Amino acid sequence: MQDDYVTHALERAGEVKGDIVPEVFQRYHSACPEAEALMSHMDTYMKGRMLEEVLRLVLSEDYEEDDAYLNYEVRNHRLAYGVQNRMYPPLLGALQDTVRDALGDEWTTAVASAWERRMQSLLDEIERRAA
Repeated sequence: MQDDYVTHALERAGEVKGDIVPEVFQRYHSACPEAEALMSHMDTYMKGRMLEEVLRLVLSEDYEEDDAYLNYEVRNHRLAYGVQNRMYPPLLGALQDTVRDALGDEWTTAVASAWERRMQSLLDEIERRAA
């Protein structure tokens, strides 16, 4: 059921806000200015593609299916772009905060718990693969 909460919340955020990409990245850059500097070359399209991949991972029910992708991306981001592990929590937090604000009263404790579990699970996978 927790997967339903995460999926439904994302769907509702899209219905309420439309394109959440600008808000997610505005929040992310506020929380992690060093990431903004790394991403200064990225246009709106590239940021949209990046968030699309993040959403794919957030919605993934089995990280083993995304094993090769996750291994590649975590290592590639570190080596090619200088992404540090500390930059992932603010990104996922910006996504979660944007969705939470879009949902307003629909953001219940059950939804919050499902999101917390999902974000922690993804962060644990990223950390494991970055080691």
